[in-house]
Amino acid sequence: MSDEHAEGLHTVSAPSRPRPDMELAAEIGPLIAQMLGDGRSLIDPGTTIWTASAAEDLRARIGDNPLVGTQQGQWDKLDKQLEGASREVVLLAAELAFLREHPVRSALPETRRGHVERVLAHLKSPVDIPHSMATWLSRPAGTAGFEPGQAYNGSLWRHVIWASTFVRYWSGLPDAERANARNDPWQLQKVMLDSGDDRSDIRNALQFLARPDVFEPISSARMKEQIRTGLADRIGGPSGNGAIAIDRDLLAIRGALAHEVDGPFHFWTPGVRELWDPSPTPSEDPEASAGAEEPRPRHYWLYSPGAQASEWGEFSSDNLMGLGWDDIDDLSHFGSREAMRQALDKDGTGAANTNASLALWQFQNEICVGDIVFAKRGRQEIIGRGVVTSEARYEPERESFRHMRSVDWTHVGTWPHPGTAVMKTLTDVTRHREYVEQLETLVAGETEPEPPVVVIELPGYDKEAFLSEVYLSEDGYDRLSTLLIRKKNAILAGPPGVGKTFAAKRLAYSMMGAKDPNRVQTVQFHQSYSYEDFMMGYRPTESGGFVLAEGPFYRFCEAARDDDDRPYFFIIDEINRGNISKIFGELLMLIEADKRGQDLRLLYKNETFSVPPNVHIIGMMNTADRSLAVLDYALRRRFGFFQMSPGFGSTGFVRWQQQAGSPSLDALVTVVGDLNQAISEDPALGPGFAIGHSYLSKPLNGDADDAWLYSVVEDELVPLLEEYWFDEPSKAEEWASKLRTAVA
Repeated sequence: MSDEHAEGLHTVSAPSRPRPDMELAAEIGPLIAQMLGDGRSLIDPGTTIWTASAAEDLRARIGDNPLVGTQQGQWDKLDKQLEGASREVVLLAAELAFLREHPVRSALPETRRGHVERVLAHLKSPVDIPHSMATWLSRPAGTAGFEPGQAYNGSLWRHVIWASTFVRYWSGLPDAERANARNDPWQLQKVMLDSGDDRSDIRNALQFLARPDVFEPISSARMKEQIRTGLADRIGGPSGNGAIAIDRDLLAIRGALAHEVDGPFHFWTPGVRELWDPSPTPSEDPEASAGAEEPRPRHYWLYSPGAQASEWGEFSSDNLMGLGWDDIDDLSHFGSREAMRQALDKDGTGAANTNASLALWQFQNEICVGDIVFAKRGRQEIIGRGVVTSEARYEPERESFRHMRSVDWTHVGTWPHPGTAVMKTLTDVTRHREYVEQLETLVAGETEPEPPVVVIELPGYDKEAFLSEVYLSEDGYDRLSTLLIRKKNAILAGPPGVGKTFAAKRLAYSMMGAKDPNRVQTVQFHQSYSYEDFMMGYRPTESGGFVLAEGPFYRFCEAARDDDDRPYFFIIDEINRGNISKIFGELLMLIEADKRGQDLRLLYKNETFSVPPNVHIIGMMNTADRSLAVLDYALRRRFGFFQMSPGFGSTGFVRWQQQAGSPSLDALVTVVGDLNQAISEDPALGPGFAIGHSYLSKPLNGDADDAWLYSVVEDELVPLLEEYWFDEPSKAEEWASKLRTAVA
């Protein structure tokens, strides 16, 4: 691509770039100009900080004095490394901390400001954050920027080392070369790449901030390559495989798509993502396919590299994992697990081959880049831990183990397996949380494991995305999100079928600014649920003794505490089915908004505990279940309540109704509207027993035809009315007749 062509693409693609992203980068132009120009501090203009000496001092304090271990967080470690630092070094660290977090979409404004102030506290003569930077730091989360992969947020020290190395290198360049790089984005990128060992995530962030008209708001190099590969046909194929070639191709692709896509877009905007993402296209109706677009969290696998780890020598040294069953060709040719099973049964014996077919299917289709693999020898020994870094591939030239993936084996050694491992070659152990934690502690020990080499960019999500998926008004969303921010705890109350569960998770995503399943956890209360299940308690062991086991809420709070610059959301389904006082115990006080961060001694453990301020609790309450008792008043005081009603008149449902073009559906919606009015006016029922819109949302599997509508009426709505009016059978029959007539 010539420079003249690239300049033309800047002009063509400019209108396609979302305005909030451009403003986010443009507003800090003065800081970037000083970083690449006269070197003065933005916080303290009288001090020059972007110098080789300050940068080398900062790099040495961190790179030459690494503080390993998990006892301290990354900001605690930075505090120790900055002790006694000069004014120039402290100001440089503060402005670098600001730059790395400024483009992070989900970072909370109070956390971003807190980190800058924390670094500035090391100054002997205090300084106030200037008004311009204070304005930038007040930007609400979820409004602009990128959502980083899992390694970005935990890599403060790596980012500071890379940025310091770049500043040192930049300061040593001739004036003419620096002037050229300030004017030419590709020269600036080349200088960044030439400055030392590349750290692509922070480099991509700074490139975007410096030239948002050229570089995408994407930190993950893998995602950039994936997008480029999926859309390269629009520019006649890829121009190369290096970072510069990929970014040039992305600019050309944006220019090509600008003629196809109306209005500004990200590469993960609905309608654009489907052009490069090979994952299945979700249902047109989001509420009918609640699970279709759910991001997949990291999975954990137990794996045997050959019988008694026969292949471990090669695999551990060459960063590989592979499966045998060499009689089967390329696994990508098989469309189902059953097809693999039949291929394994070459003699037609009817053998089930259950474990073999499952291992092959999971290896090819279910393992994802970024997953963690624990290698084992036999059933008593763990010999390695690694991060998957490639998709599955077939290597026919190998003598054996031709089904291969690449893995970064971060830990190689020998550790006694806790108990006896399963015999299977490959096992997904993700759902066994305590077992996974045991393996991580066993292998990683007290040493901080390296973050994944390849990170997964999370799809962005905001208020607009929420309103396009959830049948709720904009005013309703604003009130609900404000309630959750203010109270920290909210309950979505309403009759069955109004999308409470769907809305709760989407609300969390919208307030995080991304679909990050690692920061959302869901549990369901029931009559037997207890404090021991929720928080912690003693559980029996196989040997006949008891062990203190941590519950989901305890583990969730500890994870959120270690990531306090981002919001976390704990969702409780059927919250009114449990005995609240029994389940929450001392937590009833700790979950209050004004008690967050306060410590209280735990019932079962000799330690103090607090609920972190960044944990938000969302409960769901079914208002139409007669078997449930009235909520505990103590709980009512601690939660805000938001009433959810049927959304038949919402923009989203009306759009789906129009797309369906079904007279029967239209007639049924009208009857259900009248029915809900009758239910609301019935003194024995009321609005809390109304029929929700989810009953008539697009079916997940199958067509929205008359047969489906008839089944909804006969198998769901009529039995529900018979329960509602069990003491008035004639009334139930009257409305059942009206519903049947609508779909006749």
